[in-house]
Amino acid sequence: MEGFQNDIHLHTIQPYLVLKTDSFCQHLMTTYGISHFFSCHIATEKPVFLSLVPDGCSNIIFAYNKSGLASEVFGSTVDQKIISIENGTDYFGVRFLPGENPCFTNLPVKELINNKVPLADFPEMKQLHHLMSDQQTFDGRMLTFLNGYKFCLSATKKKQHELFRQICRVINNKEGMISISELEKLTGYSARYINYVFESEAGISAKQFCRILKLQSVISCMNSGNVSSMSKIAADYHFYDQSHFIHDFENFTGKAPKEYLAEVIQKQYRKCVIDV
Repeated sequence: MEGFQNDIHLHTIQPYLVLKTDSFCQHLMTTYGISHFFSCHIATEKPVFLSLVPDGCSNIIFAYNKSGLASEVFGSTVDQKIISIENGTDYFGVRFLPGENPCFTNLPVKELINNKVPLADFPEMKQLHHLMSDQQTFDGRMLTFLNGYKFCLSATKKKQHELFRQICRVINNKEGMISISELEKLTGYSARYINYVFESEAGISAKQFCRILKLQSVISCMNSGNVSSMSKIAADYHFYDQSHFIHDFENFTGKAPKEYLAEVIQKQYRKCVIDV
């Protein structure tokens, strides 16, 4: 079967998976509603605690260790939260585009928000879990997942889902810096209907989604390490003032902008991301 073409190139990130682990690999995708595959692990003897930032996406995470394979579906993160990365565990993840439901129709996206569910709870995924358990390499895991997952997909997409994707493209092109009233003018739909579409497809409001993409864009900018001043970032990304920027960024990431940037520079963030 032909894969769904992602008419939107939206790559949200979890920066602390790069900053707090010893190895981070990724492979960007353009089909099957998938944003990218990624893997990470730590070499320390103790688990590492890190923050997950809001990303608007669902993930399937496979955790390989001496006890075997554990696999879970992680719903979209809309509030910052702390998780632990266990030592001696190799993590392989599949990041889905906003609005794509890895559980299909078994569990609404809204019920996955800030939640996680064992992959084995979904009957059609049990065989996929079994196939993934024998895979030891990034490429092997990626190809095995794709070969198993694509046969679970339906070729039918609702018109509402296509509208959601079109609005996502507009928001993505604006890096989240767009108001709901502007979306009304550009799309011809009312704010009430736009929010209904986002609540149905992504489990969050359009305003929440814009905020997530805006701050994700700020993080991507800062990860380059080429930042001249915090005041310029605040202006470039349309914050009311620098104080507003610092407040929003700290709520989003758990760190003040200068503290986060210092960690990015010290770790040499871009060099730590290996594209496979």
